[in-house]
Amino acid sequence: MGGAGSPRRLVIVAVFVAAAMGAALAAVVFELVRGSRLRDSLDRARTEAVFDLRLADGLVPDSTDLQQAVESYEDRGIHAVLFVGGRSYRSDAAVDIRVPTGLRDLAARGQLGFDRVEVDEVPTLIVGGPTPDREAQLFFAFSEARIHDDLRQLGTTLVIGWAAIVVIAFAFARVAASRIATLAEAEAWGRRFTSDVSHELRTPVAALVSEAAVLEEHLGGIPLEARRAAELLVGDVARLRGLVEDLTALASLDAGREEVRLDSCDLAALIDGTVRSRGWDGRITIRSVPVAVTTDRSRVDRIVANLISNALEHGGEEVTVRVGHDEQGPFVEVADAGPGISSEHLPHVFDRFYRADAARSGPGSGLGLAIARENARSLGGDVEVRSESGAGSRFTLRLPDDRSVAGS
Repeated sequence: MGGAGSPRRLVIVAVFVAAAMGAALAAVVFELVRGSRLRDSLDRARTEAVFDLRLADGLVPDSTDLQQAVESYEDRGIHAVLFVGGRSYRSDAAVDIRVPTGLRDLAARGQLGFDRVEVDEVPTLIVGGPTPDREAQLFFAFSEARIHDDLRQLGTTLVIGWAAIVVIAFAFARVAASRIATLAEAEAWGRRFTSDVSHELRTPVAALVSEAAVLEEHLGGIPLEARRAAELLVGDVARLRGLVEDLTALASLDAGREEVRLDSCDLAALIDGTVRSRGWDGRITIRSVPVAVTTDRSRVDRIVANLISNALEHGGEEVTVRVGHDEQGPFVEVADAGPGISSEHLPHVFDRFYRADAARSGPGSGLGLAIARENARSLGGDVEVRSESGAGSRFTLRLPDDRSVAGS
């Protein structure tokens, strides 16, 4: 139920984000275009009004027929209203232009003003002011019907575009959600498989290990022609036991069954114990200084053991372990003088079962480095690698200085 809900939530969130972003973008575009068109309309109307007001200077004293003078503006396709002596004259009596009181007040103070109104249900820009001689007020009406038609078309286009974005986002989100669900199911299946395999193999492998131990004790009494096969069988059983142990460890990590147990300790002493307990003290070189850490001892032991085992298996006998503290915090570095790892394979060395690089081929399970990194990250740290072909490899466990790790 939770697994199915997550992809559905992804679809909803993706569509919501796309819808919100599309709507915001459409609104911004519309307002920018609208503002630009209306400003252009006002600038043209204001220029025309200033010019006509200058021409109207002396209109009242010199004209014998003010109505005819006002009607002359119709020849230029402009509706005009003249106010003089308490009377008004309209250029077209059929057009009911009502000049807002605010514009009249501005004109009375000698200022040019403008306002947008509806004239016979047509969006109209009214611009005007006093004539230069202050004898009259003259206002002009400019239709903005075409601008509003263009804006309606733009709005319709933007709405259609917004709807298309939402539909496309929905389609992509559905595809992405489906793939995520598939990957999640595959990952869950892989985890169940790992857990099931490790569980089912534990008992028969334990029996094989016991029988192989008995066989190993009697290798000296086996005829020479059969001894080599018996030795190979003992070695294979040991590797099979290691693989089952690694699978069990991965299953526990995946399931979150291993609790992080924090404790204060000296990192150098802990690593020295790791080396001695596995009989490696005569095979590797340790350079360390005391480093106080708060961490999970068993996990650090497991991580470093995997790194050293990997170095001995693939890097030869020249293995050096350094324990110290630098600007990034406490670290344990495991370096070998082996053939190194080529650049194309380096990003994959922590992948589970990754064995593509011939320099890293060997009898191991291919899980040791993956387990090391998983454990390091559960401690709030990580495992880094530096390597190149022919120059050996350096794996570094990084631990946090000051930890407050929540156990899982």
